[in-house]
Amino acid sequence: MSRPAPSLRPDAPIAVLPQRQLRAALKADEFVLHYQPVVSPRTGAVRGVEALLRWQHQPDLLLMPDDFLPAVSHTPVMHDLTAWVIGEACAQIARWDLPTMSVNIAAGDVVRPTLVGEIDAALEAHGLEPDRLVVELTEHAAVQGMSAAAKVLRDLRDLGVGVALDDFGTGYSSLLYLRDLPVTEVKVDRAFVSGVDRHDDDAAIVHSVVQLAHSVGLTVVAEGVERLEQARFLADIGCDFAQGYLYAPPGPAPRVPRRVDPALIVDPTLSAAARRRQRNRGSRLTTTSPDITARIRELAGRGASLHTIAAALNKDGLLTDAGTRWSAPTVARVLSRTEPESDR
Repeated sequence: MSRPAPSLRPDAPIAVLPQRQLRAALKADEFVLHYQPVVSPRTGAVRGVEALLRWQHQPDLLLMPDDFLPAVSHTPVMHDLTAWVIGEACAQIARWDLPTMSVNIAAGDVVRPTLVGEIDAALEAHGLEPDRLVVELTEHAAVQGMSAAAKVLRDLRDLGVGVALDDFGTGYSSLLYLRDLPVTEVKVDRAFVSGVDRHDDDAAIVHSVVQLAHSVGLTVVAEGVERLEQARFLADIGCDFAQGYLYAPPGPAPRVPRRVDPALIVDPTLSAAARRRQRNRGSRLTTTSPDITARIRELAGRGASLHTIAAALNKDGLLTDAGTRWSAPTVARVLSRTEPESDR
């Protein structure tokens, strides 16, 4: 998810609040959803929005999820909040003509068997086709209960609901999840997106993730886009969608833009210049022996992360063509320059 707006914090940490206070806040309708558009950087089309939970704790005090969710993680209150978010999000998307609405699901909820029935009931109550809803979970949530999470996610996919792996790149970053979890899209974390126009390493990693995700038929959303140069890079490498303050911060439903400022749509002539920059970024690692390239692709195909692949190559005493040890970015550069067999 994209960077939240700063919140006004009370003197005492909200995380120590008793569960009963948050349950009371839920009954008092103090929770609200803000929405952030998900945009095509090439066309400016708004695919949909991500729903983000907020607590209007006081008239002048809007709290972010990190301010209060730790107090109810893995508790029945969290389940109640999730059910409320799903119902409210479905009600809102039914009022709009946007294609999709994304909602975040906590680790404790993604392994809960009743989740699928709750989502099905919410969709039916608001007359929505299941493919208009996308459920987002983080890498960490997926790993915590891999087998149980996979079962729930498969049931959601059977229902027709989309599944996104959020914050990709910040956790285990294993390609295994792209292969074994029933996800439909990957959201690249803003920690990498923020540097794609300034740092070769970030550019190589994001480029590699986009190519690998596309090779297995997944949609890619880049989070935290704040500068037009980032949008140009993302459009040039074929990233499907972007989300961030460049287009709009999260806000209440009446303030969500339905169209993107034409000045933010990527100019194809500028995209050509970005292509030249991308080729120059790869020039530092111009060739790689076929054996090493095959080894990298083999490990990637088995689900190894970029860091794991680099560690394996270093353990085997293999060096890059520049005579240096392998790192995640150098592995990403090799993967970004070689096509998967299925694409040839």
